[in-house]
Amino acid sequence: MPGLIYGFGALNVDLIFQVPGDTAKDLPYRPGCEYVKDPFKAAELLDVIKEQGILRARHGGGSAANVVVALSRLGFPCVFLGRVGEDAEGDFLLETLEKVDKGDIIKCGKSGLCITLLLGDSRDRSLIICPNTNDEMEYKDLPIQKIKEEARWVHFTSFHGDKPFEAQCRLIEQLPPRVKTSLDPGIFYARRGLDSLKPLLHRASYVFPEENEVELLTGLSWREGCRKLLEMGPEAVLCTLGEEGVFCLHASGEFIIPAPKVSVVDTTGAGDVFAAGFIAARLKGCSLEDSVKSGIFWASRSVTGMGRDKYPSPGDE
Repeated sequence: MPGLIYGFGALNVDLIFQVPGDTAKDLPYRPGCEYVKDPFKAAELLDVIKEQGILRARHGGGSAANVVVALSRLGFPCVFLGRVGEDAEGDFLLETLEKVDKGDIIKCGKSGLCITLLLGDSRDRSLIICPNTNDEMEYKDLPIQKIKEEARWVHFTSFHGDKPFEAQCRLIEQLPPRVKTSLDPGIFYARRGLDSLKPLLHRASYVFPEENEVELLTGLSWREGCRKLLEMGPEAVLCTLGEEGVFCLHASGEFIIPAPKVSVVDTTGAGDVFAAGFIAARLKGCSLEDSVKSGIFWASRSVTGMGRDKYPSPGDE
């Protein structure tokens, strides 16, 4: 049986800055929000932050990348689909993918950048994204036949641009029925609206939205919005509720698994680690409820460190 797990999404260099309260008040960014900047504006912001903030970490990022790195550390063979630049940042990003198969990654242009701001005393973060080469990903860049033959699971995460979004929509429609799929829409895809996301939602086995993304995507409360999403085709909708845990809605019912109380250092990527823990458990044959518990366990551990410091370690089970 084919056994590869594919991650398909944007790949970025993550720069995580702690920003003092006084500086944070002067910046036009709110905790919990994502923004897109062109390279010039991103460079201007970096000049300010480097002067007045503290660089806490520099590592490889991107939602799909976080998922496959975590799954790879848990012993699953993974492949990444995406683009990096022909630059030092691109080489760095490839290194940070660790044992994930990088053979299908396109190298061209300038690498994507994500500036994470930890603002004042807030435990949440603001993300400023400069997509660069990520937005040039196209359907013709994909090894379609190889994916169809070798994939066991494909995890889709959001891009800012139209070309990679269209490539994802075309790919998911061609996958054989035996291939499980999952979608983390993120704020960018939530902004596209339900009609745009129909090709992905219709074929996705599992959807991993945050509660605010559900509300933005559907125009309904998060609980009613989850019902709307389930009607569009997924086997289950797994809505992350931050410190409250995860709400799971499926054809036979619903449940909420609370999150344990932990000392939070950085919430960046927590939803990705949840998805990885959930996917790992499902691939091992665990029940839906036990899979959610597994995802919450790994996500709760991840927020106690910076970046990928507390992601699963190689050999963890």
